[in-house]
Amino acid sequence: MGMVIPLKAKLGLGIIVGYATYTAYISIRTNLEINRRSKLFGAKAERKSNVPLKFEVLNIGGRFENPFPEYRAQSLFEFVLSRILELFEGRSRGKLPKSNEVLRELLPVYKPNFQLLFNNSDSKESEFIKNLPPLCDRLTFTWLGQSCSYFQLSNISFLTDPIFEDYIINKTIGPKRITPSPCKLNELPVPDFVMVSHNHPDHLEEASIKEIGNKSTWIVPLGLKKYLARRGIYKTLEMSWWERQPIDIKNNNNNDKYEIVCLPALHWSGRYVYDSNSSLWCSFLILKNGKSIFYHAGDTGYSKELFKEIYKIYGPTKFSMLPIGQYCPQWHQKSRHITPEEAVKIMDDMHSEKIVGVHWGTFILSSEWFLEPKVLFEKFARDLNKQDDILVPKFGETFCVDINSSSKNKEDIEIQK
Repeated sequence: MGMVIPLKAKLGLGIIVGYATYTAYISIRTNLEINRRSKLFGAKAERKSNVPLKFEVLNIGGRFENPFPEYRAQSLFEFVLSRILELFEGRSRGKLPKSNEVLRELLPVYKPNFQLLFNNSDSKESEFIKNLPPLCDRLTFTWLGQSCSYFQLSNISFLTDPIFEDYIINKTIGPKRITPSPCKLNELPVPDFVMVSHNHPDHLEEASIKEIGNKSTWIVPLGLKKYLARRGIYKTLEMSWWERQPIDIKNNNNNDKYEIVCLPALHWSGRYVYDSNSSLWCSFLILKNGKSIFYHAGDTGYSKELFKEIYKIYGPTKFSMLPIGQYCPQWHQKSRHITPEEAVKIMDDMHSEKIVGVHWGTFILSSEWFLEPKVLFEKFARDLNKQDDILVPKFGETFCVDINSSSKNKEDIEIQK
């Protein structure tokens, strides 16, 4: 008699074969579509306005995929394998100082300049404001960890990818922050807009959704409107790649025109195993009177063409917030996250006047040394003699940029050390 295979083993094997077949099908379909688009790229008849067909949203089998030849989709097998290897590798965790005092010396945390954030106006009575650029030219920026930042463009406030809790998921699952948030969410002025690049737990936390509620307008990529609606959020602006929308501003005394553009990124989405790529991921660009002012890259890999296309359509960008961490091991992370060197390439591709490197030093989510992104980014700044334009922020530090100044002159004003 032949060997009898248990029913559970048959079911397990069937699931593995079925999943492998499905992922192979999606990969083949995606590559065929990328090749088709590549042949059409550049033909005016195959472009919508200024947007190249090659970089439009790609949806296959009800899920979003990356239309970029540089991107390599990861399977569930790879995801699990990389998590297992992290347990044995331990390079980053082993290099964390055992003393919290030493860690804070390496990664100091500052309190945001609440005085400015709550009084960002043209008031001549305020001594700390009279030396700053005029309100119409003022951009204040405060990094709060990972890709979470609070910035003000003139008198409009934005919060990006909110995460303030000590744990990405919970105390049991973790991971825990190695650098605490510089402040609590309720210590900040209520933002006018919350921009969410994608729904990974280190870019969007449940606690912030609950606390902010409908006090702010949420700007999200396709698929997240329903997710927020189930949590009682109805003040949402859901956008697809290349969509450009005006944003309404209260007390717009100068009648300035503000717009937000949802742009592509090389990444993926999902909060659980079963919802992978069921919602879109993106980057955002804020325009003021038609000029590109602030770029929020979210999470992205590097594309040789995408960022140059953004420049062709929207011109040079004043200030870009780019992720510079979580890039090791390269075999696993390369097409989903950029290195500090690739962030500088994006600066060149987009003709961005200033870039700030985020998405490092907050959690241990990859195998590079936790300070390596900072060290490399600062080295590129020195080597290129661009210390005033390639910026490594400090946790919680508030600084100000004159959006009407030339990059040849140092017009940035640090307002908190």
